[in-house]
Amino acid sequence: MNISYTTASAVPGIIADPATLDPQAVRCLWMRPVLDKDSKAAFLPSVVFKDGTDCPLACEMNDLHARQFCQRLSAIYDWPVKDGRVLEASAEVAADRAYASLDEGDRMEKDGQGWVNVPGMGRMAAILAHDAGLPFGVAIEGVTGKLALLFARMEEQTVMQPHVVKKNLRAATEAACDKLTELYADEQRGPGASELSPERLGVIVADYHHAKGSTDELFQKGLTAALEAGTEAWASQKNSPTEIEHKTMAVLDAGILHWFRLTGRKVVGD
Repeated sequence: MNISYTTASAVPGIIADPATLDPQAVRCLWMRPVLDKDSKAAFLPSVVFKDGTDCPLACEMNDLHARQFCQRLSAIYDWPVKDGRVLEASAEVAADRAYASLDEGDRMEKDGQGWVNVPGMGRMAAILAHDAGLPFGVAIEGVTGKLALLFARMEEQTVMQPHVVKKNLRAATEAACDKLTELYADEQRGPGASELSPERLGVIVADYHHAKGSTDELFQKGLTAALEAGTEAWASQKNSPTEIEHKTMAVLDAGILHWFRLTGRKVVGD
């Protein structure tokens, strides 16, 4: 019986054998940056599956050896090689992970492509907002706003009847709100980006991630997502590009300064 793994969670042990992987389930090979036992820079040749999970293929190596290892496998299996970038942060992988976490009733595979139904669209949007590190109120406003914009565009670009578009928007929005309530079960909703000053938005994101014990990287990811939500809210309020730019800088300054204070780092001028 041939073994053919399609996700890292199915691989037994720490290191995967390339011969046991389903070639169609592999997104790429990844030279993952790590530190060796002496805390020096090294690379861990890894496989990244299409569901966003990853698994080492060997022990850590230096740059040259890791590159040679991955290139040999690339020549055998025709898998692309990604060089050291943090794949978890990419929008494509985030979307794949959200899709993979949906219930089977929300998604299906057709002709090698993944499809979601209308409630699945809402739930997937909710998962993406939560995974991006947005506070609850910012997430729910951002998700509902994006769904409204998406279905408005669908109405403009298709022959779908307006009452059908409204019905689908309502189904997607209800599913998204239910999923967000589930994901943020222990948290207060709080205000959305449109209800906050830029400075307050930055501070709330910093407080949220400090309470969760986030790393600098996760805080930065959440702040970036909050900036996107803020930009969408300000644009809907008819702010000019110059106003949006000023508000963006205010969010960044307030959020980063507050994060530094919360994490015990000296801030010039304090």
